Amino acid sequence: MDDSKIPDDFNSDSDSAKEVKKTGNDSNFNMPDSFFADSIEEAQKTGNILDPKMPDSFFADSIEEAQKMSNILDPKMPDSFFADSAEETQKTVQMEMAASKTSDSFFADSAEETQKTVKGHLVVEKRIPSEICSDDSPEFEAIAPGQQFANRYRIEGELGRGGMGIVYKAYDTRLKRVVALKLILRGEIRDFQRFIRESSAMAQLNHPNIIKLHDFGEKPQPFFTMEYIEGFTLADLIKEKKMKTNFLVDLMIKVCDALAHAHKNKILHRDIKPSNIMITNGGEPKIVDFGLAKVKDSEEKSLSKTGDVLGTIHYMSPEQIHGNPSEKSDIYSIGATIYEALTYCHVYQGDSYHNILFQILHRPPIPPRQLNPNISPYFEAVCLKCIAKKEQKRYESFRQLVRELKNLRDHKPIIAKRYTSWDVLKNFIADHKLVFGAMALIFFVLVVSLVFVTDAWRKAEKAKTAKEVALRKVEEANDDMRDFNKAIIEVVERIRLSDKYASFILDRDIIEPLESLFNKSVHLKNAEEYIFLRAIVLRNQDIGQGIKDYTTIIKKDPKHFRAYYNRGRLYCEQKEYKKALVDFNKCIELEPSYYDAYNCRGLIYRHFGLYERALADYNQSLKLNSKYSFVYRNRGVVYQNLNQHDKAIADFNKAVQINSESFQAYINRGVFYSSRRLYNKALDDYTRALLINPGAFEAYHNIGSIHAIHKKYKEALAFYNKSILVDPSQFLAYQSRGNVYKKLEKYKLAIENYEKVISLTPNYWKPYDGLYQCYKALGNDKRAHYYKKKAEQFKKKN
Repeated sequence: MDDSKIPDDFNSDSDSAKEVKKTGNDSNFNMPDSFFADSIEEAQKTGNILDPKMPDSFFADSIEEAQKMSNILDPKMPDSFFADSAEETQKTVQMEMAASKTSDSFFADSAEETQKTVKGHLVVEKRIPSEICSDDSPEFEAIAPGQQFANRYRIEGELGRGGMGIVYKAYDTRLKRVVALKLILRGEIRDFQRFIRESSAMAQLNHPNIIKLHDFGEKPQPFFTMEYIEGFTLADLIKEKKMKTNFLVDLMIKVCDALAHAHKNKILHRDIKPSNIMITNGGEPKIVDFGLAKVKDSEEKSLSKTGDVLGTIHYMSPEQIHGNPSEKSDIYSIGATIYEALTYCHVYQGDSYHNILFQILHRPPIPPRQLNPNISPYFEAVCLKCIAKKEQKRYESFRQLVRELKNLRDHKPIIAKRYTSWDVLKNFIADHKLVFGAMALIFFVLVVSLVFVTDAWRKAEKAKTAKEVALRKVEEANDDMRDFNKAIIEVVERIRLSDKYASFILDRDIIEPLESLFNKSVHLKNAEEYIFLRAIVLRNQDIGQGIKDYTTIIKKDPKHFRAYYNRGRLYCEQKEYKKALVDFNKCIELEPSYYDAYNCRGLIYRHFGLYERALADYNQSLKLNSKYSFVYRNRGVVYQNLNQHDKAIADFNKAVQINSESFQAYINRGVFYSSRRLYNKALDDYTRALLINPGAFEAYHNIGSIHAIHKKYKEALAFYNKSILVDPSQFLAYQSRGNVYKKLEKYKLAIENYEKVISLTPNYWKPYDGLYQCYKALGNDKRAHYYKKKAEQFKKKN
């Protein structure tokens, strides 16, 4: 592990041509679930924001009562939230998130829990020493060169250190050899668990390209020794841009063979990256740092039992981000490592932690040859197959990948197909097939309709004597247009109802061409055959026009159940809930199997506090469609309001299981955890929501509220500011930010925020109460008395 200079013979000045050459909103409404809310008290019932009635909420009169629970970790968010750059984020995410700053998982491990792994005469015992379990966890001192450790190892120098431990070059006076000595510096339980994990994994493996474990001990402080390597890391080689293609292929063959050995022994590394691949001065790779390793299918409680995000950001697969790593996650990490070695760039780059993880989940990678045209298209194909987003598209195993790399080296046929621009387009279309299908159908309809109409009129002009025939053809063409129009409507409606693509109907960038067409065309503005589609498209601009169009449809076709349903949804947006209820009832009467209508009617009942009726509708909706994640979320909120907590968490978990891409599902579950004072689990869910949708203002707000509960006001303000930046029209963050400023006795700033709340929601009593308290503190009794009366007035109405 010596940081010696990279030998010149690794220089890549040779002609590479002579070498082996080588990337929504899932709500069933057009607005957040809290659209029903006239007040925060009502909004909390929707499950999107923290319960203001719960102790320690973000409201000023209860923040003061915040209690510190023994099962609450430090509520301070990971430093990676505040990183100024992706590089800073990368440095913090591994130690922060692996250490479960946003999870309760390490509490699950008992101090008495043991696991013994026998390798030869070595016994690694998973037993946490009593001194580490004490209230005052020890901080161990670093050791100076020349000093002895454990009466056996003479320290020769420091090789490196991290947040958990330090590695020394040491001389084993008993066995007369140089070793790498790793010591734990802190006595925290999670650090010792990781220390045990690393040594235990290394003890089970015996491969020439995996660093060997020599010894393990606990006194005078936890330590283990491993073989000492004279060399450098692959990261050093990449940094100096000294990379030969032939050398990289041979290196990866050996590394993949070593990982195949680890997987055979059911060990997942979970943190493969260039800095964890050492290279000896003789060119032999050695895989190091098994601190995040996991025994596959083991019964032991692991650091990731609750689905924590473990790993280093740039090398994490989508499933690893979701907390479900597999053997193919290591294959993805190898692919990301190869990508970096070929291009000297990360697969995904960004200015924040969330930005990078969002790209990993949703964006295709830039093909390596676009960054370095000298790369072999076949090596590029291998690399891209490794980092495919879907696990089933990657190599089946490291054994298969080893064979692939050997075939690449030997100029034999490979499994991976060359990547072309057409592949990029196909992948993009496949990821958005519903949208492209709808657009293609719309385009086809317009073209065919134009052809029909043009042809009909041309024939009519040519043969005036055959006027009746021509007109009949026009009518036939119009009939076809109406049929095609119905097909378009059906496609658009299916998109709206889909979990994955519903947000596209709300995306102005996507539907802008249709909006523009309807706005410009006098015919389309009034054409009867397009009235339903026009109502769908233009309702985003003018809800009243949408209601008018659906009413016209209903008059002409009183059995059009979907028109009743859509009009009911628009009434909800206008908070005309009684009219909406009438429409949903009529829709269900006409089409008893329309499960969406039951869900929407359930939301109406929930709004009015008719929980039993709401549950009946949710149950019926799930009976008709058991995979409807929205309904599990909504039913979970009702169970939460009824204090049926076991049923509530079961529904929230089911919603996440059905649709792991639903950021609202994570927010709902996070609010539940917050109400139960499980703040770390709540933070974990809010973080996952932001990974899926960086524009989820509720998540920023709720994270800020957890900070406020624990009197971390600086952090709270930072997240309230982010929430407002994302959506300046929502009043919750202004109210919460005003409360924090009031706590900090910054009354002028508090007053500004409360006045903003009143401008957004004039009938809500809380901002008036906040203004009363501020002016009272400032000694302005006249204004204080005025706002006190206002608060009492609106509180009675609410």
